[in-house]
Amino acid sequence: MKRRILARLAAVGIAFVCVGPAPHKASAADNDPLIWAPSKTGPNAYKLRLGVRLPGRWDTSAGADLSMGAAPSGKLNPPDAPVRLWGALSQMSGRRAAARTSQITMDFSALTGTGSVGAGTARTWIVTPTLDAEVHRSIALQCNAYENHCRKPKLTQTAKLASPASRTALVAQGQFSSDGVRGLTRVGIEQKFGNLYLGAAVADPLLAPRSIFDIRYSLRW
Repeated sequence: MKRRILARLAAVGIAFVCVGPAPHKASAADNDPLIWAPSKTGPNAYKLRLGVRLPGRWDTSAGADLSMGAAPSGKLNPPDAPVRLWGALSQMSGRRAAARTSQITMDFSALTGTGSVGAGTARTWIVTPTLDAEVHRSIALQCNAYENHCRKPKLTQTAKLASPASRTALVAQGQFSSDGVRGLTRVGIEQKFGNLYLGAAVADPLLAPRSIFDIRYSLRW
């Protein structure tokens, strides 16, 4: 009985993702206080982000992420954290020629007791009429409320050289923690086609290189 109920819920969620938004609603998504953003996170995995947005000096938003996955046979594989609570504060200043964004994020799973807090800044500026440069710096801390334990904080820096016309970007990423600098952790290329995101990269290129491929598709209304 429980499997039948879960299967029906999964089918409803997948249907919401596949149907997609009406064109006239999609254009107003950024001004809508209601956040409804389904996305496909794997071959048979989906995530639905629900929440509310409160505009102001700092854009404030909060809500929950609902996740669901299935094996190729159709059997449901419930994730470790099917529901996660999240919140975010963000502020943007400047224009495309030299823009700066600051953000504070947090999420928590009551099921596992795990949560994270992060803060980051992003700067974007025009290098040439056809190329933009982006630098992202962020720090993240993961904790377990049930075990009263926190992992060591990690600092990540990402640099991008992007073409606004083709929506193609070259990406390099490095990490630092209290254990020491890991150096260059990822280098690759990203390509966007509307709501479709494609990525190819080499992780740990200096120590143990391995290939990574990302495919994501998201809808928002």
